[in-house]
Amino acid sequence: MSNENIFFALADFLIPAHGKMPKFSDVCGYADVEKSLDFRTDLKPGFARGITVDPASGAEACLESLNKEDGEAFSAITTIAIATYYMSPRVRELIGYPGQENVPYDSKATQIYLTNGSLGHVIARGRKYRPTPGL
Repeated sequence: MSNENIFFALADFLIPAHGKMPKFSDVCGYADVEKSLDFRTDLKPGFARGITVDPASGAEACLESLNKEDGEAFSAITTIAIATYYMSPRVRELIGYPGQENVPYDSKATQIYLTNGSLGHVIARGRKYRPTPGL
């Protein structure tokens, strides 16, 4: 089994299909995984170790073994799987996340939370703070 296939087996175990949500390999290709790794170059060494596991024992056993024996590899595999999945355009559409948006903000305008009463309970409770030592 190739390293790519090992990763897809692990990622599909971590992110299986459920309801309207697809499993990892239904929405992500290995090029997407490589793109995620290009953003998180710090994860490349652990990821490379993580995809060399022996898949004969199954994805769950492989992940448990990685978690116990090489936490850095386990973290790299899980982080890349999750990040790649949630950056998939189809997944973002299914969860209603359009991505980062440029929302205009006027720093000089009075903010709504100052006038709509949502801070009333905070003001009513009074000041709560710890004095800074030495001041």
